[in-house]
Amino acid sequence: MDLERARYLVSSAGVAALAALQEEVVPAGLVAQSGYLRKQFPPAEAAALGEQLTLQERARHRHGDLVQPFLYTDAGLQMMTHPLVAARRAARLAAPGTAIVDATCGLGGDLQVLASVGTVALGLERDHATALLASANLAGRAHIALGDAESLPVRPGGRALFIDPSRRGEFQRHFDPASFSPDWDSCLRLAKEATIAAVKTAPGIPESALPPEAEVEFVQLGRSLREATLWFGEDAQAGLRRAVMLPSGAEMTSREPDAVPTSRPAGRYLLDPAGCVTRAGLVRQLAARVGGGLMDEKIAYIALDALVPTSFGTTLEVLEDLPFSVSRVRALLHQQGWKPDEIRRRGFPIEPDELRRLLRPRGDIAVTLVCTTIAGKRRIFVCRPAQVDGTAGQ
Repeated sequence: MDLERARYLVSSAGVAALAALQEEVVPAGLVAQSGYLRKQFPPAEAAALGEQLTLQERARHRHGDLVQPFLYTDAGLQMMTHPLVAARRAARLAAPGTAIVDATCGLGGDLQVLASVGTVALGLERDHATALLASANLAGRAHIALGDAESLPVRPGGRALFIDPSRRGEFQRHFDPASFSPDWDSCLRLAKEATIAAVKTAPGIPESALPPEAEVEFVQLGRSLREATLWFGEDAQAGLRRAVMLPSGAEMTSREPDAVPTSRPAGRYLLDPAGCVTRAGLVRQLAARVGGGLMDEKIAYIALDALVPTSFGTTLEVLEDLPFSVSRVRALLHQQGWKPDEIRRRGFPIEPDELRRLLRPRGDIAVTLVCTTIAGKRRIFVCRPAQVDGTAGQ
């Protein structure tokens, strides 16, 4: 966003215009909306207001009832932490009771939550336009300074520190830590100086980029794996891996007992671990927790003989277990009147859409196909959702 547009949006005229529009029923569709706005405002103001209405609607879609009445940029909204994830992290950062510094505050989403639980909150933002929006969004609840995280106006020592390095280039999102801004080494160096620090990053960050002295947790909200957070300083346990499920707040860690790493046959049920579990490397811990076992040491599916409810994965009842061949699976589906409503795969070479095309389904009873490799052999499990009380699905 350019600086002039930001200045208009935070001005009294911009604030009043946006507030009035939010109370109106604006015609649906971007083209209709733009025409509607141009009849009431000069072109530059109409464009700025139209962008905000669009971004605010997108924010409501992303964050639901927890959406903040913010001014947004497209890039800032995409980087913004979900409020439930931000609240969980803020509670831990605020525990020591020290001043909190958000070294990459962006639009102020995390900083607003940090300010609500911390003693003093400072946000740093290097882009002037974004800093203006953040100041308006925070409305005095925290101080926003214009600057770069690599040259903090205060030293991290004695403070709680949060860093969320940018992972987006001009046209794409970057997952290589070498392309982060601030650079990854600077983020880690600053974090190690603080009393307590959290560094947010993408959940797909390479294992080689995670320092051994960091505690790392992978946070999932519903079915969406949201982020990885590296913890340093007070209470951080070096080398610990944690999987977190929100909104329940359920956790499991690498300190828990794990299952013996031996393969076993499929059971009545099959558990497909959540993304936070697989990324944290806790599949064996989950298997031990639910009393199951791995069908193959290299594949993250867990076999169960009895149903044990867990929020850390999807449990399916196994209807059929058969060696893979297109003709065999197709014949079974047609005979039973089954259609693959969902196709899951791990360690299997065929993409779900391609497999669905090859199977030419025509039944009307929805099933889930689980495609994998067991002891070097391709296998297909035909499943249906397991009932919570352990009875067969109806």
